[in-house]
Amino acid sequence: MCKEAFQSVAEDLTRIAVLEAQLKGYNHEMIAFKVGVSSSSVEKYSAKERVPSLATFLALVVGLKLKEPVKKLAELVGLVAAEPPEPSEVCHYGKILKETGEAVASLSKAIEDGRIDREEAREVIKEAKEMLAVWFAKLHELEKIAGGEK
Repeated sequence: MCKEAFQSVAEDLTRIAVLEAQLKGYNHEMIAFKVGVSSSSVEKYSAKERVPSLATFLALVVGLKLKEPVKKLAELVGLVAAEPPEPSEVCHYGKILKETGEAVASLSKAIEDGRIDREEAREVIKEAKEMLAVWFAKLHELEKIAGGEK
């Protein structure tokens, strides 16, 4: 790509950033204050009449936590910008791993001597049910995401 093409890309990325900021409730004056430029500069960015410096663009995107310009930039280089999982999602996977580990440990302990007695069987069943409960809860969520497919 030549410099002129990159100029157009820079204009588009800046316009996308200003639009997203506006959708988040920022007006030109607020954006200008956060970024450290004049509101007339922000208006010119929005109208594709001017492109900010890289430092100003980064202040805009990072300072206002804008995602759309980052997604677009990733797309331009053949990548996909992914959202990190929600903390609750990470905790849920941690619980799945914990319950699975406890179920496996319970079964391993029960079969150490080559036989499973009544108490060991009850403990393995209890741990297996706890494990299955968290797995089925996650499976239900995934089925919803997949459109109800089973």
